[in-house]
Amino acid sequence: MKGTSILAILTIGLALALAAGPSDSQQPANYTGQVLMVCEHGNVKSLMAANYFNELARARHLPFHAVARGTAPNSTTVPLPIVDGLRADGFDVSDFRPSAITQADVAMSERVVLINTELISNLAEGSKQLEKWTDVPPASVNYAGARDALKAHVRALLDQMANMRRQ
Repeated sequence: MKGTSILAILTIGLALALAAGPSDSQQPANYTGQVLMVCEHGNVKSLMAANYFNELARARHLPFHAVARGTAPNSTTVPLPIVDGLRADGFDVSDFRPSAITQADVAMSERVVLINTELISNLAEGSKQLEKWTDVPPASVNYAGARDALKAHVRALLDQMANMRRQ
């Protein structure tokens, strides 16, 4: 690398890091399975659940990663009270942009979790394991209640997934 400037080396390194994409850096190194969290709009309950899931999976050194999707996204942002609540919980979601669930999302997921919503019938066909959480209160009305319900479900789901891996 004789004659190559440090600036050129740093530029190449930055380009390689950017090419990897943000989702690659957020997944654990030993990542083996995706969990798809789905709520109606994809920017509140599924986002909260995915953040809690990923935090707990990392803490438990489990090779799973959750993503959030919506059945009918109606916004390109996260509501400010949810951004603030998640920030207080240690998560920065200010750059998150909700997206609609696709057949590819379902196909590449080990689990699909529906949070107070239903899947379009043609999407449900490809799911390996479908789970429904129907008792999560609206986070916009009761953030703490929604957080507590989601965390309880996430803990139970991770316990179940960890036990299945051991068998």
